[in-house]
Amino acid sequence: MGSSNFPSQFQLPTCNLSAKRVTGFLLSIIALLVFFNLVERAIVYWLNATQGTQLISHYFNFDQEANFPSLYSALALGFCSYLLIIIFNIRKAKKTRDVKHWKALSLIFLFLALDEACSIHELLIPVLRGAINARGILYFTWVVPAFFLLIVFLAVFRKFIFNLPTKTRTIFILAGSVYVVGALGMELVGGYIADTIGYNTFYGLASTIEELLEMFGIVIFVNGLLSYIQSQLTELHFSLSFKPSGNKVLHH
Repeated sequence: MGSSNFPSQFQLPTCNLSAKRVTGFLLSIIALLVFFNLVERAIVYWLNATQGTQLISHYFNFDQEANFPSLYSALALGFCSYLLIIIFNIRKAKKTRDVKHWKALSLIFLFLALDEACSIHELLIPVLRGAINARGILYFTWVVPAFFLLIVFLAVFRKFIFNLPTKTRTIFILAGSVYVVGALGMELVGGYIADTIGYNTFYGLASTIEELLEMFGIVIFVNGLLSYIQSQLTELHFSLSFKPSGNKVLHH
């Protein structure tokens, strides 16, 4: 009823994705996750409560998979991939030489998001652990191929990174450093604790620090990506067309 008077084109409210606003929003989510994680630790460990705590222990423990912290990290990495593909399209429209690097980064972060959601890297642990008889800091053996891939990444993207604007380059390097210290550095510490002492409170602390560093690294990277987009454009408009022609237009 009244559909004949409804316009054929409809504009949704403008969404403000400024670097400052999005960074604050992501940090608020992390703060909530940390709060619930501390509640989980208090209930399970400090109060020695074991009955009926499986739900909160699973869904808010930073060391568990398929829960709220891992879902947040997967979505944040996916958001990075989305922002990178936006930059790719902007640079492609300007016909710059770095378009392939932006697209490759988008695909890398898409894989990282899928890995965070599905724990693909953990499938390597039992295979490699038996092959190299890994102990101590290499107990979580997926770090071995991860370090190799990191070296390859730095070799391939070295010139691209140092050709970025100074502010963007600084933020990217800071974000990458924080993320790698968390994902690989703290994984070495956690592996040593798990192998020599066991999965105790110290391991739980190490895994929490690991996840927090990864989350903060992603937030810093999102800030850098949004700041870079803002330096290229003042507004970015998206258009969804439901016409049968199938043509999609990105306005910026």
